[in-house]
Amino acid sequence: MRSMFTLTENVKKLIAGLVKELGCEIAVVNLFTRNKVRTLQIMIERLDGVPVSIDDCERVSRAVSISLDVHDPISGKYDLEISSTGIDRPLVLPSDFIRFSGKPVVVNIYSAKWDRKTFKGNLESADEYGIKVTLDSPLLDGENIVNLAYEEICSAHIDGFKN
Repeated sequence: MRSMFTLTENVKKLIAGLVKELGCEIAVVNLFTRNKVRTLQIMIERLDGVPVSIDDCERVSRAVSISLDVHDPISGKYDLEISSTGIDRPLVLPSDFIRFSGKPVVVNIYSAKWDRKTFKGNLESADEYGIKVTLDSPLLDGENIVNLAYEEICSAHIDGFKN
């Protein structure tokens, strides 16, 4: 059985060119099950930086649906969900973190460090190894800057309500 990561990466590769032809790019591809229903979730952003509209989602959904029906990369039944990344855009790849340096973020890690698993603050910088965050509330020792390697990060997103 193929891993979920490989499956979603294959879907992303399959449809990336098509989505780009429609003036958008893929930000995130997730395949999950909720209430016994499998859902392929594809989050998009417009190439011109304008917020994604319902019409954009509908155009991409129609085109992607046809492509997925033809190529059939996912066995079995599933629902297709196309959406914008929203104000709390997920950060997944190192390129996402690099692109959104300077923005407020929420970062969750797998194992607690400094008695925390969640770090809120400003994404100061990112490179191919990890990120540096200036925290909204300092650690117990008064330090307000943390460096986190990508391997430590469970999930991260833009803190859209602070933007």
